[in-house]
Amino acid sequence: MSEVKATVSENTNTGTAQPSSVMTMSAGVQTLAETGTDSGVEQRYQQADYIDVTGGSGTAQYELLGFGVTKLDNSPAAQTTSKRYVNQKSATQKIGSYQFSAPLEFDLVRSEAAIAYIADIGENEKTGAEAETLYVKVYLTKPVSEKDNTFEAKRRKVAVEIADFADNDGEIQGTGNLLGVSDWEDGEFNTQTKTFTSSAEATV
Repeated sequence: MSEVKATVSENTNTGTAQPSSVMTMSAGVQTLAETGTDSGVEQRYQQADYIDVTGGSGTAQYELLGFGVTKLDNSPAAQTTSKRYVNQKSATQKIGSYQFSAPLEFDLVRSEAAIAYIADIGENEKTGAEAETLYVKVYLTKPVSEKDNTFEAKRRKVAVEIADFADNDGEIQGTGNLLGVSDWEDGEFNTQTKTFTSSAEATV
């Protein structure tokens, strides 16, 4: 069975993520095409992350969280419930909810729109709605049939928590989390136009 892989080919002027099969040089950013391995394990570069730099108000403007971001994990953090009845030796445990967060580390590269937006929230200590926006996770291994540059994706509202701006060997590095505010909304994302379409809208 052949394995289809995609890499994020980043352009600092457009912030687009596209499948790539060759080495490219764009605006000084080198992106290496990876031939992949036989392990079958999905690679981090095959999941692209975008954030709405308008704060989720009006028309969304999604920018790639790529260049300058050194860590961006997803932690569903399942919350369990437990109950034991008198006729049971062991408790019955269930998944009751989730407490999503996305631990984030980044170099303070202000020329990157996504990083500049996140840094501004921390530097100006914004709270409430001013610290909330939309976050999109794009699966580059799951292209949508008959739609160019379009992949399965999901979106949710998050609160941007910036915990620290630290000196990392003379360079400023920020750390924090994207905290879940809403549930995930399934859909698709066009990496060329940087637009998200919900599953409900896509089937109309």
